[in-house]
Amino acid sequence: MKYNKDNAFYKIIHKELKSNILLEGEHYIVIHDIRPKAPVHVLIITKGEYTDWYDFVTQANPSEIVDLNRAIAKTIDLLGLKEGGYKIISNSGKFGMQEVPHMHVHVLGNASENE
Repeated sequence: MKYNKDNAFYKIIHKELKSNILLEGEHYIVIHDIRPKAPVHVLIITKGEYTDWYDFVTQANPSEIVDLNRAIAKTIDLLGLKEGGYKIISNSGKFGMQEVPHMHVHVLGNASENE
């Protein structure tokens, strides 16, 4: 799959579409999912132009890969998901039900169980 800049996440990263950014780092942004599937549902989106997880881990430089993984941990801490648990999902391609062809991971949880 070839990267296509005509996707919502590219536009969010480049401030062409508005979004409520929870966290931002050199290589990622974190936003709330607009169609949440859990009480807590955020997206961690790479700033690099990668189509999916495979493209990301085979083409990104090590600092991008480390930064994304640390962003996941920061997000889990920020949203209070560590104790109650969480789910991390990365969909890929048509079979994987990927809706936006830009590398991102979903973090889902139920923070209210942790309070």
